[in-house]
Amino acid sequence: MGLHDIETMQEVRKELSAIDPTIIIIGEGWNMGTHPIEIRSNQSNIQKLDGIAVFNDQIRDGIKGSVFTASDKGFATGTFGKKNNVMAGIVGNTDFASDILPAFTTLSPAQSVNYVEAHDNNTLEDKLRLSLSTKNSSTIASYHRLASAIPLLAQGIPFIHAGQEFQRSKNGDSNSYQSGDEINSLKWNLISKNAVTRNYFKGLLNLRAKHSAFRISSTAELKSHFNFIKTPDEAIAYTIKGGALKDSWNTIVVIHNAKLANMKVTLPSQGDWNVVVEGNKAGTKVLRTIRNANLVEIKPLSTMVLYSKQP
Repeated sequence: MGLHDIETMQEVRKELSAIDPTIIIIGEGWNMGTHPIEIRSNQSNIQKLDGIAVFNDQIRDGIKGSVFTASDKGFATGTFGKKNNVMAGIVGNTDFASDILPAFTTLSPAQSVNYVEAHDNNTLEDKLRLSLSTKNSSTIASYHRLASAIPLLAQGIPFIHAGQEFQRSKNGDSNSYQSGDEINSLKWNLISKNAVTRNYFKGLLNLRAKHSAFRISSTAELKSHFNFIKTPDEAIAYTIKGGALKDSWNTIVVIHNAKLANMKVTLPSQGDWNVVVEGNKAGTKVLRTIRNANLVEIKPLSTMVLYSKQP
């Protein structure tokens, strides 16, 4: 998309909306240099491209590290200084707060395509193998689920690369467009081998589909009903006022713990909290209920989602 000018993309949006206004347009809003700066269809001009979304490389690299340096790490893999980049993406790169610094600013969360893996560059599985010192497959799977859960629960449009849900590898080939089937084919045996991760993806997608609080449509609503919780550098946590968004879960808390140890996080209020995502399990079914609590302990390298029906 970055090859086109703004007027062309606006016309594309207009014509598609005339057919069906629910058609989604997403593009690679990279700075291609083919037009004067002010008319490029790129991230910097996203506010002139209402109804069009762009891939968000700020949250991508914030989570796992630069795609251009195999050994580089991100928030999920231990470089906690990139936490702000991840937080910016979690709120869809909107103008959310003065201390959250988006690399580009969207009109609404729906203009941000949140992802951690695509057809370009290393798959997440390969990036983890190349950047982490551990070779333990179980630990790498935990990193994979943590890194993937962040964009799947973020505000905006979640994007999954084919096979990411079962930890697809391209054997470290970071530019596989010219490689054969040996590299690019989907290895279907991984569905059973990595069934825990696949089921985790299914659970998160089901949760997102059933709960509108994870699909806030406007920046104004986001500012009114979404708040980050203060945490140590190794964690990101936030609350969503689901009840105000007509969600059946009144207050929702999401916690991402990138620490190699358990962590305690203070909840927004004391009461009963239903846990639906914990460890390697995810979905809408209550896994356990924490009674009369204002503090929760989250496992290492994992995401937790819990909700309260109380006001």
